Amino acid sequence: MNLDPVKKLMYEQDFKEAEKLLQKGLKTEKDKFMIFYFLGLVYFELRVLDKSIKYFEKSLKLRPNNISTYLKLASLYQTMGDIETSKNNFLKCIELDSNQIRSYYGLYQLKPKFLKDEYYNKIKNISINSKENSIDLAISKFLLSKFEISKNNFKEELILLEDAHKITFNSNLQYNKESDFYYKTIMQKYHNKIEYLNLDKLAEQKYKKPIFIIGLPRTGSTLIETIISSDNNNYLSFGESSFFHMAILEQMNKKNFFNNNNHNNLNNIELDLVELKNYIYKRYSQFNSSESKKEIIDKSLDNFFNIETILKVFPDAKIINSTRNIYDNVIAIYEKLLAKLSWAHTIKDILHYIDVYMKIMDYYKKKYPKNIITISLENLNNDKNLETKRIFEFCELNWNEEIFEFHKRNDLYIKTSSNVQLRTGIHSYNYDKYKRYYPLFEGYKKKYKWLNN
Repeated sequence: MNLDPVKKLMYEQDFKEAEKLLQKGLKTEKDKFMIFYFLGLVYFELRVLDKSIKYFEKSLKLRPNNISTYLKLASLYQTMGDIETSKNNFLKCIELDSNQIRSYYGLYQLKPKFLKDEYYNKIKNISINSKENSIDLAISKFLLSKFEISKNNFKEELILLEDAHKITFNSNLQYNKESDFYYKTIMQKYHNKIEYLNLDKLAEQKYKKPIFIIGLPRTGSTLIETIISSDNNNYLSFGESSFFHMAILEQMNKKNFFNNNNHNNLNNIELDLVELKNYIYKRYSQFNSSESKKEIIDKSLDNFFNIETILKVFPDAKIINSTRNIYDNVIAIYEKLLAKLSWAHTIKDILHYIDVYMKIMDYYKKKYPKNIITISLENLNNDKNLETKRIFEFCELNWNEEIFEFHKRNDLYIKTSSNVQLRTGIHSYNYDKYKRYYPLFEGYKKKYKWLNN
């Protein structure tokens, strides 16, 4: 079976159509390993986790030593909060191939203490033998930087971390350049210069009061999402869906917006709202049956670029802007390896992105004060009652203390790096965690005045 159409649909996050193609393939193909594997991926994305496990296990029966499948199962069980089963799947990968760096990385993401000292030499050898600008080399450098923390070797930690980020960016250079161009050139320039077509033809909204959580990574956005979705207010969370960005990009591509520098000659972007609405509704409906009539929570953080468009489609949308101490925020981003974020691989680029974010948010908070609330992670950690009541009142939801029991839920689905931490509940904010990194900002304080606040 040619899986290229399936891969394309999954990239476009059209998981239901991908499922249909794969189910057809089950009836016609003799070698079903890849079909089982991709069905496992599809159902993982659709959050039908029992089916995802079923098809991954079916694929393992055909190829019992397939490391990719064990890695996916490890990620799946981590998402479910089953730390022990996740760990065992990562260890199985190491047993099958001790030179597989993603297994060590998975253990570290699961719990840093799982990255045992005995793995150091193996990871060191992987870094020596990996291809230049490969993601394996980047991950090995990243993990080696974590060993330096335990030695209090700050200088060597930063050298390795810088190398890891540089290699990560170069390992997917074309994508990262295009992503940078989209955010830094297109969305920065045109976010408030959009001409909306067919606004008068938008039908009645299925979702009356959707909630969008926006901001920067590592600001407690997943905590906010989890608290709201754990209540009985009939909300379904879609995580970091990127549906709005995908819908906008699809229309831009149809008009060859990115070809021959067409955008340089334009004063605005034209978006057909009916087409855009149909696109995002189709994606949301994959997870939300028509019978359930649940409202939506979308935690695509970079939707701050799309506030204008969101409010055209959903005029009554509630937008929660999650924030934290800016120094801590920058370091919390940098000390992770957020490979899919083109702007997250140097302190310089992170600060530039944050500067753009702050300017855009200042604009929209003044324009739509009734639709936007700002919540800081420090306040949420230190006075959870007050801050959650602010959130619930703003979103017109019913508050009760049971929302703080989210970590006890059996159906808690968390794909972000906050997974393990969130399952222990809410803790006081740690003001000292990143202070050793603060000298890194000295050279930027003249350029960004907000670093002096």
